[in-house]
Amino acid sequence: MAGNTPEDITQATLIRVVDELLRETDPILVGPADSLHRMAEQAVERPICRVLSVVDDDRRLVGLVPVRLLVNDIFLKIVPEEFLGIITDIEDVMEYARHVGARTAADIMLAPVSIHRDQTVRDAFEVMHKARLNGLPVVDEERRVVGYVDQLELLLVWVHATGREPLLRPETGNGDSGRP
Repeated sequence: MAGNTPEDITQATLIRVVDELLRETDPILVGPADSLHRMAEQAVERPICRVLSVVDDDRRLVGLVPVRLLVNDIFLKIVPEEFLGIITDIEDVMEYARHVGARTAADIMLAPVSIHRDQTVRDAFEVMHKARLNGLPVVDEERRVVGYVDQLELLLVWVHATGREPLLRPETGNGDSGRP
Protein backbone atom coordinates (compact mmCIF):
# COMPACT_ATOMS: atom_id res chain seq x y z
CA MET A 1 0.00 0.00 0.00
CA ALA A 2 1.12 3.56 -0.57
CA GLY A 3 2.30 5.95 2.18
CA ASN A 4 -0.15 7.70 4.45
CA THR A 5 -0.49 11.18 3.00
CA PRO A 6 -3.58 11.78 0.85
CA GLU A 7 -1.26 12.47 -2.07
CA ASP A 8 0.54 9.15 -1.60
CA ILE A 9 -2.76 7.30 -1.43
CA THR A 10 -4.26 8.86 -4.54
CA GLN A 11 -1.08 8.99 -6.63
CA ALA A 12 0.36 5.59 -5.83
CA THR A 13 -2.50 3.21 -5.00
CA LEU A 14 -3.27 1.15 -8.07
CA ILE A 15 -6.78 0.13 -9.07
CA ARG A 16 -5.76 -3.53 -8.78
CA VAL A 17 -4.95 -2.85 -5.11
CA VAL A 18 -8.45 -1.41 -4.66
CA ASP A 19 -9.81 -4.72 -6.00
CA GLU A 20 -7.71 -6.60 -3.44
CA LEU A 21 -8.86 -4.42 -0.52
CA LEU A 22 -12.55 -4.45 -1.36
CA ARG A 23 -14.80 -7.04 -2.79
CA GLU A 24 -14.65 -6.55 -6.51
CA THR A 25 -17.82 -5.13 -8.03
CA ASP A 26 -18.78 -7.00 -11.14
CA PRO A 27 -19.54 -4.70 -14.06
CA ILE A 28 -22.94 -4.69 -15.73
CA LEU A 29 -22.36 -5.57 -19.37
CA VAL A 30 -24.95 -4.83 -22.04
CA GLY A 31 -24.92 -4.97 -25.81
CA PRO A 32 -25.66 -2.03 -28.10
CA ALA A 33 -28.98 -3.62 -29.11
CA ASP A 34 -30.14 -4.30 -25.53
CA SER A 35 -33.43 -2.62 -24.67
CA LEU A 36 -33.95 0.06 -22.03
CA HIS A 37 -36.11 -2.48 -20.19
CA ARG A 38 -33.34 -5.10 -20.09
CA MET A 39 -30.80 -2.51 -18.92
CA ALA A 40 -33.18 -1.34 -16.19
CA GLU A 41 -33.63 -4.92 -14.96
CA GLN A 42 -29.87 -5.39 -14.75
CA ALA A 43 -29.35 -2.05 -12.99
CA VAL A 44 -31.97 -2.92 -10.37
CA GLU A 45 -30.35 -6.32 -9.73
CA ARG A 46 -27.00 -4.64 -8.93
CA PRO A 47 -27.66 -1.08 -7.72
CA ILE A 48 -24.06 -0.63 -6.55
CA CYS A 49 -22.98 -0.49 -10.20
CA ARG A 50 -24.12 2.94 -11.37
CA VAL A 51 -22.61 2.86 -14.87
CA LEU A 52 -23.45 0.14 -17.38
CA SER A 53 -20.75 -0.91 -19.85
CA VAL A 54 -21.88 -1.30 -23.45
CA VAL A 55 -19.68 -3.94 -25.06
CA ASP A 56 -19.33 -5.62 -28.43
CA ASP A 57 -19.40 -9.38 -28.97
CA ASP A 58 -15.76 -9.63 -27.83
CA ARG A 59 -16.56 -7.82 -24.56
CA ARG A 60 -14.71 -4.69 -25.75
CA LEU A 61 -16.02 -1.41 -24.39
CA VAL A 62 -17.94 0.65 -26.97
CA GLY A 63 -19.96 2.98 -24.72
CA LEU A 64 -21.38 3.75 -21.29
CA VAL A 65 -24.88 4.19 -19.92
CA PRO A 66 -24.98 5.93 -16.55
CA VAL A 67 -27.96 4.71 -14.52
CA ARG A 68 -29.13 8.34 -14.12
CA LEU A 69 -29.36 8.65 -17.93
CA LEU A 70 -31.25 5.36 -18.17
CA VAL A 71 -33.70 6.49 -15.48
CA ASN A 72 -34.23 9.82 -17.25
CA ASP A 73 -34.97 8.09 -20.55
CA ILE A 74 -37.42 5.69 -18.97
CA PHE A 75 -39.27 8.43 -17.08
CA LEU A 76 -39.24 10.62 -20.19
CA LYS A 77 -41.41 7.97 -21.82
CA ILE A 78 -43.69 7.61 -18.78
CA VAL A 79 -44.18 11.30 -17.84
CA PRO A 80 -42.93 13.43 -20.76
CA GLU A 81 -44.69 16.53 -19.45
CA GLU A 82 -42.17 16.69 -16.60
CA PHE A 83 -39.37 17.07 -19.13
CA LEU A 84 -41.10 19.51 -21.49
CA GLY A 85 -40.79 22.30 -18.94
CA ILE A 86 -36.99 22.26 -19.08
CA ILE A 87 -36.71 22.71 -22.86
CA THR A 88 -35.39 26.22 -23.46
CA ASP A 89 -33.57 26.20 -26.81
CA ILE A 90 -33.10 24.27 -30.06
CA GLU A 91 -30.34 22.11 -28.58
CA ASP A 92 -32.73 20.98 -25.83
CA VAL A 93 -35.39 20.22 -28.46
CA MET A 94 -32.94 18.07 -30.45
CA GLU A 95 -31.79 16.25 -27.31
CA TYR A 96 -35.42 15.64 -26.28
CA ALA A 97 -36.25 14.28 -29.75
CA ARG A 98 -33.25 11.93 -29.63
CA HIS A 99 -34.26 10.56 -26.25
CA VAL A 100 -37.97 10.19 -27.07
CA GLY A 101 -37.04 7.73 -29.80
CA ALA A 102 -34.43 5.89 -27.72
CA ARG A 103 -35.07 2.17 -27.40
CA THR A 104 -31.63 0.59 -27.05
CA ALA A 105 -28.29 1.06 -25.35
CA ALA A 106 -26.82 2.34 -28.62
CA ASP A 107 -29.46 5.08 -28.69
CA ILE A 108 -28.47 6.57 -25.33
CA MET A 109 -24.89 5.49 -24.66
CA LEU A 110 -22.10 7.95 -24.02
CA ALA A 111 -18.59 7.68 -25.42
CA PRO A 112 -16.52 5.03 -23.65
CA VAL A 113 -14.18 6.06 -20.85
CA SER A 114 -12.44 3.60 -18.58
CA ILE A 115 -9.55 2.92 -16.26
CA HIS A 116 -6.87 0.23 -16.32
CA ARG A 117 -5.88 -1.90 -13.33
CA ASP A 118 -2.38 -0.34 -13.34
CA GLN A 119 -3.69 3.23 -13.12
CA THR A 120 -4.04 4.95 -9.77
CA VAL A 121 -6.91 5.98 -7.53
CA ARG A 122 -6.10 9.57 -8.52
CA ASP A 123 -6.39 8.68 -12.21
CA ALA A 124 -9.78 7.09 -11.56
CA PHE A 125 -11.06 10.12 -9.62
CA GLU A 126 -9.85 12.41 -12.41
CA VAL A 127 -11.47 10.40 -15.20
CA MET A 128 -14.75 10.13 -13.25
CA HIS A 129 -14.75 13.87 -12.52
CA LYS A 130 -14.05 14.90 -16.13
CA ALA A 131 -16.66 12.48 -17.51
CA ARG A 132 -19.16 13.31 -14.72
CA LEU A 133 -19.57 9.65 -13.85
CA ASN A 134 -19.95 7.87 -10.50
CA GLY A 135 -18.15 4.75 -11.66
CA LEU A 136 -15.95 3.38 -14.40
CA PRO A 137 -15.35 0.09 -16.11
CA VAL A 138 -11.90 -1.37 -15.65
CA VAL A 139 -10.49 -2.61 -18.96
CA ASP A 140 -7.53 -4.70 -20.05
CA GLU A 141 -5.02 -3.83 -22.79
CA GLU A 142 -7.51 -4.87 -25.48
CA ARG A 143 -10.32 -2.71 -23.99
CA ARG A 144 -12.18 -5.77 -22.68
CA VAL A 145 -14.15 -4.98 -19.55
CA VAL A 146 -12.67 -6.87 -16.60
CA GLY A 147 -14.08 -4.96 -13.63
CA TYR A 148 -15.79 -1.89 -12.25
CA VAL A 149 -14.75 0.74 -9.74
CA ASP A 150 -17.03 3.25 -8.04
CA GLN A 151 -16.37 6.64 -6.41
CA LEU A 152 -17.59 5.38 -3.05
CA GLU A 153 -15.18 2.45 -3.18
CA LEU A 154 -12.30 4.81 -3.91
CA LEU A 155 -13.34 7.08 -1.06
CA LEU A 156 -13.52 4.12 1.29
CA VAL A 157 -10.00 3.04 0.32
CA TRP A 158 -8.70 6.57 0.96
CA VAL A 159 -10.40 6.87 4.36
CA HIS A 160 -9.15 3.46 5.53
CA ALA A 161 -5.64 3.90 4.15
CA THR A 162 -5.06 7.36 5.59
CA GLY A 163 -6.61 6.70 8.97
CA ARG A 164 -8.10 10.16 8.62
CA GLU A 165 -11.66 9.25 9.48
CA PRO A 166 -11.70 11.80 12.37
CA LEU A 167 -10.95 14.61 9.89
CA LEU A 168 -14.21 13.84 8.13
CA ARG A 169 -16.34 14.09 11.28
CA PRO A 170 -17.72 17.40 12.54
CA GLU A 171 -16.16 18.90 15.65
CA THR A 172 -18.54 18.74 18.58
CA GLY A 173 -16.43 20.44 21.23
CA ASN A 174 -17.73 18.13 23.95
CA GLY A 175 -15.54 15.11 23.43
CA ASP A 176 -18.23 13.44 21.34
CA SER A 177 -16.81 11.50 18.42
CA GLY A 178 -19.40 12.96 16.06
CA ARG A 179 -21.09 9.61 15.56
CA PRO A 180 -24.86 9.36 15.88
